[in-house]
Amino acid sequence: MNDPVINTQEAPQGYFAVLKSSVKTAELGNICRACDWRPTCQKRETDFTLHNHRCMDFPVIHTETGREVRRLDGCSVVFKLLPSAHADLS
Repeated sequence: MNDPVINTQEAPQGYFAVLKSSVKTAELGNICRACDWRPTCQKRETDFTLHNHRCMDFPVIHTETGREVRRLDGCSVVFKLLPSAHADLS
């Protein structure tokens, strides 16, 4: 089986995607706690119809539009803050 290849364009602005399988979660209890984008993800106004806001590898159907929303690379990921974004927070 081939290793998954992450599409670098499929992450919210200021973030990059890493495979969920590469994140250590034993002490976290929930994979979402490893995601730096989680606070935005939990906001009601976040637009999940954008493919780059999707972290799961399976598609969903948007309830209002009927449109399929999926990651184009088919990978299951968490989003990490880009190093330059860390510097902006200082």
